[in-house]
Amino acid sequence: MEEYTGVKFETVIEEGKLGDVSEFLELDKLLGKYLNPGKNEGNMSLRIGAGFLIKKAGSRMTSLAENDVVYVRKVENGTVYAVGGTPSSESIMHYEIYEKRKDAEIILHFHDNSLLEKAEWKTVGPFAYGSIELAKAVGAASEITDKIKIEMHGFVIIAKSRDRLVKILDAIF
Repeated sequence: MEEYTGVKFETVIEEGKLGDVSEFLELDKLLGKYLNPGKNEGNMSLRIGAGFLIKKAGSRMTSLAENDVVYVRKVENGTVYAVGGTPSSESIMHYEIYEKRKDAEIILHFHDNSLLEKAEWKTVGPFAYGSIELAKAVGAASEITDKIKIEMHGFVIIAKSRDRLVKILDAIF
């Protein structure tokens, strides 16, 4: 896996308030049952209105606080427009999936080498993390499946609800 060096896109941080992020934080805590991040090893997003909540770049999943949450309002010409700080390095990938999958409510992306070895899912890549190529490839794959493996990088799970995400995770772990 490529070593993390930060986000690779331009971010416009807009004024505004995030509103209630309690559902996002509850879901993040729930993921601790399945995931054990040591560092910056993935991200999760939750569709809210026309955009989505996602963790702040560099924050560690399963132990997020309110100030670790960012709202991505839109992505335009490779620039991410966000409220609350710089969003996760894979924000453009999440955006591409939400654009292709109007039924998607939650997206989980995580790095887990043991799962990569055993998962027989639709595979894309390898691509550099945070790249437009990765975002486009995963977005295209999301049109045919809810579970995507990114070669030498991680996995993506797309869910229509919290209950559906938990069912998928229970089956995997």
